[in-house]
Amino acid sequence: MVGEVNKIIYNMLISGRGVRLPQIGTLYIERQGARRISEDRLLSPRNVVAFSSHDEAPSLVDEIVAIAGCQISQAEDIYERWKSKTLVDGVLTIGGVGQLKGKSFQMEQPFNSAINPKGVKTLVVRRPKSRSNGWLYAVCGVCVIVALCICGYIMWGDSLFHKSNTENVVAAAPAEQVAEQEVATEQTPAAEPTVQSQPEPSAPSVAPAQTPNVQNRRYAYYVVMGVFSTEANADRAIEQVRTKASEVKCEVLPFGSKFMVTMYGSDSREDCNTFARSYRDLFPDLWIYNKK
Repeated sequence: MVGEVNKIIYNMLISGRGVRLPQIGTLYIERQGARRISEDRLLSPRNVVAFSSHDEAPSLVDEIVAIAGCQISQAEDIYERWKSKTLVDGVLTIGGVGQLKGKSFQMEQPFNSAINPKGVKTLVVRRPKSRSNGWLYAVCGVCVIVALCICGYIMWGDSLFHKSNTENVVAAAPAEQVAEQEVATEQTPAAEPTVQSQPEPSAPSVAPAQTPNVQNRRYAYYVVMGVFSTEANADRAIEQVRTKASEVKCEVLPFGSKFMVTMYGSDSREDCNTFARSYRDLFPDLWIYNKK
């Protein structure tokens, strides 16, 4: 009986549907990207068995009912007997698939080969040869010299020209005064009428345009960190997220009478799945919420 149930789990995982184990959680195949394992080596993209505490796959009990053609009560009894023989000291052993310890699943080698038919390779990253940067330093030096010349002209150039013009005006002033005195003895200057300047009409003031209030956009899918009974608990959860991933912008959304802390939102479920996979090492309980 244990072997038959293990085969059902094997087939559900291989088919890509995943399997929900009542009172335990959900197992499913997840595609992981390349991961750096050393300074110059990468582990190629691969498929792994991931665990989630949320109900995200068909139930194993329902699958037993469909395959064996029995009543649900009989399927539940089969599941409980299988669990009593495979779950020992918190370690769930699934023959032909692997072991679940806590929230970490360790695959057996044959199953790993089955979901990764091309194998998992280690890629060597070659660094480019260092090149001489002398030309770069030379260009930077020329730019600094040009910048200093421009700054010097802006700060002191006007004052130097102004000083030269002032000396020329002072030297020509005595000759002009003598000529003005000779002309004044022969002619009497006519009085010129005084013209009062009219104040220019002031331009009408233009009221500043008001910036419309932009509301936060709502998305169809959200990556959920958790659901909390009070807003204070939700705020504390956001602080925990910031300590691990300061670049993530969390948002609290109403979820019935509770408060749901979301880390990412998008109209594409695939984008949310990609985000959740990239942060699942830090937050293993992430799940996707579909706002219908």
